[in-house]
Amino acid sequence: SVQPPHDPYIAPEEWMRRHNPAGVILRDNVPAVPHVVSRARRQLAGYYAMIENLDWNFGRIRQALDRLGMTEDTHVLFFSDHGDMQGSHGQFGKNSPWEESIRVPLVIGGGPPFYTYRSGENELPVNITDIPATTLGLCGLPVPEGMQGQDFSGLRYPDRALPVSPDSGYLQGVIPTCHSYSIDRPWRGVVTRDGWKYTVLEGQPWLLFNLDEDPFEHVNLAHNSRYWEERRRLQGLLSEWIEATGDSFILPSP
Repeated sequence: SVQPPHDPYIAPEEWMRRHNPAGVILRDNVPAVPHVVSRARRQLAGYYAMIENLDWNFGRIRQALDRLGMTEDTHVLFFSDHGDMQGSHGQFGKNSPWEESIRVPLVIGGGPPFYTYRSGENELPVNITDIPATTLGLCGLPVPEGMQGQDFSGLRYPDRALPVSPDSGYLQGVIPTCHSYSIDRPWRGVVTRDGWKYTVLEGQPWLLFNLDEDPFEHVNLAHNSRYWEERRRLQGLLSEWIEATGDSFILPSP
């Protein structure tokens, strides 16, 4: 988990030359507001250049493992702690509950020859807190009692038991940074395996999306009476997460 891509969005010149802001394709949920579009194009050009530069350097590490004969003895985890809004919903930076900010890569590779482990994508809602326990599990080491997070190494090795699959993941915006074009109030949320996301401000429902039908989160259902029962179910899940984590966040009334 490395620093780039991150503000300021500037990569070495050979990578910046590959990306022209005028040619950047924006996501469908970037509003057609001139100052938002202009900033998004400019930042994304640098953002993509940083990703390409990172990918090239990551390739150097993998080549070094091959050259040293260490590939089959090395697990490689590639992940990020947050995404970046880059103009989606008129927002920039992190600290937002929309998909562009929270849905980040987690790729596990390397290790023994491919025929000894499971491969492919998995839809489990995994959090950063699961990575230490999973890393220990991949290396065959015991997970200390009391360590937060689940050991998902069973998803990698077919001879190990699979973990209990969580139905949801907990989202938190704890201390607002008050950066411009970002959220300036604390929030909590839950995202589920069956495609729902629900986010609240203190004492106030805020966002509700059906991600299967609306992956770009265009339609907020949080204040639509047709979805009261769904909101009630998701608030129950959110309440369970708050209690389980010792959080003191004040939920809306049901």
